[in-house]
Amino acid sequence: MGQKKIFSKKKNLTFKKALLIWMVSLIVLGGMIFLLGKFVLSDSNGSSDVDNDLTYPPVKSYEPISFPTPGKIGNDKPSDEENSDKFQGLTNGMKYHEKLVDESSRNILFIGQDRISGLYDTIGILSIDRKNKKLKIIMIPRDLYIDYSSRVKHYLEENGRLNDPDFYKINAAHLIGPYMKYEGKFGAYSMNFLAELIKEIFDIEVHDYVRVNTEGFVQIVDLFGGVDINVPYDMHYDDIYQDLHIHINKGWNHLDGKKAEGFVRYRQSNDEMGNITHSIGDYERKKNQINFIKAFIEQHGTMSNIDKLPSLISTLNKYMKHSIGVGDVLTTYIGYAKDVVLYKYPIETYTVTGKDKYMNQRYYIVIENDNKTSKVVD
Repeated sequence: MGQKKIFSKKKNLTFKKALLIWMVSLIVLGGMIFLLGKFVLSDSNGSSDVDNDLTYPPVKSYEPISFPTPGKIGNDKPSDEENSDKFQGLTNGMKYHEKLVDESSRNILFIGQDRISGLYDTIGILSIDRKNKKLKIIMIPRDLYIDYSSRVKHYLEENGRLNDPDFYKINAAHLIGPYMKYEGKFGAYSMNFLAELIKEIFDIEVHDYVRVNTEGFVQIVDLFGGVDINVPYDMHYDDIYQDLHIHINKGWNHLDGKKAEGFVRYRQSNDEMGNITHSIGDYERKKNQINFIKAFIEQHGTMSNIDKLPSLISTLNKYMKHSIGVGDVLTTYIGYAKDVVLYKYPIETYTVTGKDKYMNQRYYIVIENDNKTSKVVD
């Protein structure tokens, strides 16, 4: 009888470990893949900050934005006017026109940070919708314009950033949190501020966050033995400036970590002379990335991977910052992961977009409530 109980406990522990592997892998690889999408194939000068082959809608020039002085400067807190109900929010009433997640969903913010600038070039939400039995990956563009309230502008001015147009993009929002010493559920002012901003604009409650580094991508894929995937076209690209070499033939391939990196980064092919022979847009690249995520989950979310848990945790600790504690895994995410595995939740992806505007010598994506501009990526 005692042996049966011990066996039952071991079996239950084994199942929990398998679910933990599946869940952590989904979060980390999902974040890393979208982060890798930021590192586009660059031109000959080695720049990797501009999507050279991405065609945006026509951009209209507007008058420069007026950034008014928000009251008395020099005080530690905004004036009485800024403390009124009108200025309690972080924005001037910004609201996205579409409901993106169910109120009961568990939402994890994943972030890819540029190592040089410190900006958040990848911002997304992994939403686990237990009620409707599905997963959603919601991507928020880094150039999203934030119409900050006078409450926030007060602190921008005190820190000499009121007229800095770059600070009105969401990828710089985390830098404002420390200015305000913004309190919240997380230990870092920066994450508290960004999470509250997302809640205010999109009505998405951020329960946890994961900030990933691209350096662990290859190691994690290799740790799990690679991925089998059907490559839709030949991918051949060489860039000596980035030390980037992608050579994958069309059809079914087994991708190790290095080839997987090339697959999710691929934008174009070139010949020996450097001439572009094939090019894909951002939409097609995201399809490839999503297919990779799905293939990885289907092939590696299994019981047989429990022995890889120690190596996985070691890799994650080196390449990731997060708010998910051991207790959260045991009391919360195990249950969610169990449902995802048992009911085979489908994965849906959404990209939030808006009107393209050029203001103050910067390109922004502006949300306008009267115009439905959300784009779904299947």
